[in-house]
Amino acid sequence: MVLAAGRGSRMTDLTSQVPKALLPIGNMPMVWYPINMLERAGFEEAIVLVLASYLAEATKLLKLCEVKIKLDLVAVPDQEFLGTADSLRLIKDKIKRDVLVVSCDLIMDVSLHHLANVYRTYDATVTMLLYSVPDQQADPPVPGPKSKKRTERDFIGFDDKGRRVLFMTCEADLDADQIGLKRSVLKKHPNINIRSNVTDCHLYIIKKWVINYLADKTHISSIKGELIPHLVKKQFSKKKKDLPNPHASVLSEDTKTDILNYVQEDTTALNIQEMSTWIDHTGDMADCYHGDKIRCYAHVVKDGLCVRTNTVGTYCETNKQILKYLKTWNKDLASINNTATIKGKPQIGSDCMVGERTTVEEKVSVKRSVIGKHCCVAEKVKVNNSVIMDQVQLNEGCSIQGCVVSTGAVLGEKCELKDCVVGSGQHIAANSKYTNEALVGDEEMMEI
Repeated sequence: MVLAAGRGSRMTDLTSQVPKALLPIGNMPMVWYPINMLERAGFEEAIVLVLASYLAEATKLLKLCEVKIKLDLVAVPDQEFLGTADSLRLIKDKIKRDVLVVSCDLIMDVSLHHLANVYRTYDATVTMLLYSVPDQQADPPVPGPKSKKRTERDFIGFDDKGRRVLFMTCEADLDADQIGLKRSVLKKHPNINIRSNVTDCHLYIIKKWVINYLADKTHISSIKGELIPHLVKKQFSKKKKDLPNPHASVLSEDTKTDILNYVQEDTTALNIQEMSTWIDHTGDMADCYHGDKIRCYAHVVKDGLCVRTNTVGTYCETNKQILKYLKTWNKDLASINNTATIKGKPQIGSDCMVGERTTVEEKVSVKRSVIGKHCCVAEKVKVNNSVIMDQVQLNEGCSIQGCVVSTGAVLGEKCELKDCVVGSGQHIAANSKYTNEALVGDEEMMEI
């Protein structure tokens, strides 16, 4: 299941006219990347949630991308502000088995089999993908007005092996900078390693029974913020009471409150695990198979590309790295589309991309940038560390550095933009000079 109905609240300068899931990255819509990842991993079908207002556009774009996997695009009403868990609840009848859930903004070159191995080994209730942030990693530069960055660290506690998740909370929810742990957790796991340098990638494998539980718990709206911490917390809970009828298909109201009544275990799988000679029945594995009914695990990624493009800064940085990512599985990919018109001998870096039907005139310099489809780049234009979306016109002598220029924008002659965001369809007057601006409103523009 691909979650592509988000409104892009952290990058509104780019999503005011274009849905977040359809923003171009390396001249492909953002939502294509997780779908392509699933396709290469061997999946044959996927459910994609999109807002109803752009269902037709998303269907058309994915068809042009020649997606081979069978897609079931489900429209979410625009007027309903649904969280990620609400989205799972919306299509619960379509989910017939354990499900892999991924956000449309996740782009990575990590093989899914690593996550699947953890899920199968421990028969986990939920298995999440986490990314280990390198020490002292500098934040990517962000085009647009400078603003104070909000801290959003997660605190995640692991067992001795570093795979089972025993504790999870965000920094904003900590009470007086204190971390509280249940005695029942410490009894089974006296040594807990709490890390704040890992981020949730919003990719999960979730048991089918969790969807059934979620259907009754309408107060849970978010997967990452509410459902996952709730499951982590409930791992060491004791069952309140048994079902009055173990074969009952519908839970009574008094038993719905107990999450353990929703747990459905595969008897055959449990017997295989019990009789297997290779499974270690000591230590953490003993708890896994002979104790806790709810088990939360994670696979932590340390290397490679693994980024959520949910801010303007990460969107820009991902575009700069995307060609290298695409060539990891398609070595014959051309950085300049064969339908593009390149006149003279412009300086186009080997790490740049130029989209289809784009025209690049003479004496042009393009470095570490992506230029979209059907663009017109006039003579003596300089583009550096920037993202130029589709149908953009850059007139003679423009200088673009560290910017995002949205679809349909027109920049007049000799414009100089540095670290700016230009909104969709905006016209910038000739000889204009801007630094760290979001040029998305009429007050900053002059109509041509």
